[in-house]
Amino acid sequence: MMKKQLIINADDFGIHEAVNLAVYRGFESGILTSTSIMAGGDAFSSAVRLSREMGNIGIGIHLTLVGTLTTVLPAEEVPTLTWEKGVLCKDYLELILRDMKGLISLDDVYREWDAQIRKVLDAGISITHIDGHQHLHMWNKFFPIALALGKKYKIPCMRVPDESFFFDISAKNILRSMAGTGLAFIARRHRSVLKQMNVKTNDYFYGMLYGGHLTEDRIINLLSRVKSGVTEIMCHPSSNEQEMDRQFRWGYHGESELQALLSTTVKEKIDEESIDLISYRDVAIEGISAK
Repeated sequence: MMKKQLIINADDFGIHEAVNLAVYRGFESGILTSTSIMAGGDAFSSAVRLSREMGNIGIGIHLTLVGTLTTVLPAEEVPTLTWEKGVLCKDYLELILRDMKGLISLDDVYREWDAQIRKVLDAGISITHIDGHQHLHMWNKFFPIALALGKKYKIPCMRVPDESFFFDISAKNILRSMAGTGLAFIARRHRSVLKQMNVKTNDYFYGMLYGGHLTEDRIINLLSRVKSGVTEIMCHPSSNEQEMDRQFRWGYHGESELQALLSTTVKEKIDEESIDLISYRDVAIEGISAK
């Protein structure tokens, strides 16, 4: 019987010092095994410095097209991505609507993502996997670009964010659940292509519905659902959620997520469930997959 193996990945490494500190603490004193670095984040340089103190952590590339963030390339070189005050647009809905109108240049997407990857590699970081801010690496028009760049730079793994359809749906979270189900449907269709291209992936994924709200109770609930194979739990910890909300207005409870990563009860639950904590580096080396 295959082992239960779990990647716990913190997104947005490099976006803010509060996230960087939480990633460091979550890895050094908690259960965090992996993170995804944002090349265009204001705290990128600090994230690179901290990464050198976290020798065994897996670090992926968090490909970014949204979030009112600056691009790695000069804004004038990717004009279809930076139409709003020279920065990326607010969120995935705005970007997808613009793309459906034919207003996004796929060449702009390719060159910007290429620059993001090169910036991370030039900083001396070995990239373990590809994922995307608001999961836009899975959008049908952009997925081939992420795949091509992964092959170009020999990045061995890619996140497939296909949380179970209608996972834990309720009246309070129906809109997020519907969005997550739509994402899962799109992502699931890409699995066969990734397999054909010999790109390793997670087998199961959680974190969309609980994004920014991954409390200790919720992570314990997820741990009881972990099956044989590779599961990824995505999280968004921070050391100062008020400062994060002041800047980004996400409404995330990053401090609670950090406490969940540090929780003794959570660590005990991992032992109780006989779960092995790994990163995408292990998936690449060992070729682990339940499917």
